[in-house]
Amino acid sequence: MNYKNIISTSLIALVFVACSTPKTYFTAAIRSELSANHQPLNKIQFYNDREIVLRRDVKTGEAKVTDGKVVLENGHNVNIIRLKKNTPGVCVLERNNILGIAFDQSNNNFITFGKTKQARPNDPYRILANEWINEYGVINYDGKQFHIEPAGTEASIMIKSKILRKLNIQQHEMKGRKINTTIPSDTNQ
Repeated sequence: MNYKNIISTSLIALVFVACSTPKTYFTAAIRSELSANHQPLNKIQFYNDREIVLRRDVKTGEAKVTDGKVVLENGHNVNIIRLKKNTPGVCVLERNNILGIAFDQSNNNFITFGKTKQARPNDPYRILANEWINEYGVINYDGKQFHIEPAGTEASIMIKSKILRKLNIQQHEMKGRKINTTIPSDTNQ
């Protein structure tokens, strides 16, 4: 194989890999497209695009933890729930511009993602918090208040790109309509 064939083969392979990304960010535009095609969101597999760490101080006598683990940190018990990048999740809550994605087995324990106030239709759904204190988002999870670690405050959700390729999108181009010189007989004038 000569040098030119190797380069052209490499370029073709690179283009193919770049065009076939396995996941795409979930946006308001994609949500509208899925809705128009009657695709229920609870049948779509979601993924988080980065690690999300939830933390909360555990009060004395409240050492029972259902999710995550309790560690002793500077003399305090801390409950840490770690959500690794690309963890699969399911939509268990749908509202206007908000989705609740459950990453564990309980439908009551979910993280809220949605369209932010300044978002455009193609901006990804980002993690939402009840309030923001400095760089930490405060959310309710498992009936308790947790802080989102700063590295996870920009987290977004993704879906597999092949879902969009499977949609049955019907398109029609209108040809226009010209004035007919003859008056139709069904007019009542």
